[in-house]
Amino acid sequence: METPLQLVIGIDGGATYSHGVAATHDGRVLAVVHSASMNFTGSYQKEVRRRVNEILRDLELQLPFSNEFTHYAVSAAGIFNEATTEQKEKLCGKIHPWKRTRLVGDSVAAFQGATLGRPGVLVICGTGTSIIVCNEDGEFTQLGGWGPLLDDVGSAYWIAVKCIRAAIAEFEQTGPGTSITRALCDWYEVKNVQGLIPVIYHPEFTRDKFAILASKLDMEIGNADPVYQQICSEAGQAVASLTIQAVEKSGLQASPLPLFYSGGVLLFNRTVMTSFEETVRGKFSVMLSQPRLPTVLGTVMLALRDTGVEITDTLVGQLDTTYKNVDELVSS
Repeated sequence: METPLQLVIGIDGGATYSHGVAATHDGRVLAVVHSASMNFTGSYQKEVRRRVNEILRDLELQLPFSNEFTHYAVSAAGIFNEATTEQKEKLCGKIHPWKRTRLVGDSVAAFQGATLGRPGVLVICGTGTSIIVCNEDGEFTQLGGWGPLLDDVGSAYWIAVKCIRAAIAEFEQTGPGTSITRALCDWYEVKNVQGLIPVIYHPEFTRDKFAILASKLDMEIGNADPVYQQICSEAGQAVASLTIQAVEKSGLQASPLPLFYSGGVLLFNRTVMTSFEETVRGKFSVMLSQPRLPTVLGTVMLALRDTGVEITDTLVGQLDTTYKNVDELVSS
């Protein structure tokens, strides 16, 4: 009888997109899946479970027939640090064994991928904003990650709301003129800002739609509008201030400070990134870089650690190379 191939499963359940990976214990990625959002607290549990089940099914379709899943790790938006046993049971149910499953916040998995678990800082600024710091004693400090209703400062959601408010201010003549208004009205085919209300308050206009709106505004008006530029500059300053506060609270003493950044806002919005970097460098000597591995491979690393596998540079290199190769095949 053929010996089953032992694998771990890593799932990154993001607020905008989700990703799944199956990898061997020596770090070879064999299957990659991309899916829609999976917010643990912002969605119905049955919807989250359905998404996990779909990802697992799609991964299995890419794998050899004879395999054994030894450990699972799932990161989900809306969870701080480690999930409770009750949360794991709710998520996993009969889909896969919750006792061999690690359920963590998406920023925890992202930190593993970014720093490979070493002391440092990860700043995530995309749909939401979250800062996670690990000091020299292995202690974690996390700020942000509160979600849109409680103000994820500097995030794509935050920028989009500020832009809509700027358009309203122009309409009500309580603020300056801005090309934000024209862009919004053209996209949604309305005569004025009042026509946006049914669009924005529609149940299907979820927070990921706000994030997409922020990206579209940046591509459309970019450096051309002073009001938009001011909003982006304030976003960068707000994220930097939260980062400085997190570092000081953590007691991390490393200099230069290993600071990793990810998320669409910092990666693609130049004004936000410039403002963020200037503010942080005004406080610390910083070694600024992008994460070593994507978040989904951070979940794989957590699952591998639970199996007792040592995370070496060779294994990290194997994960990185094989993930890119498989992902390219899946995406083509």
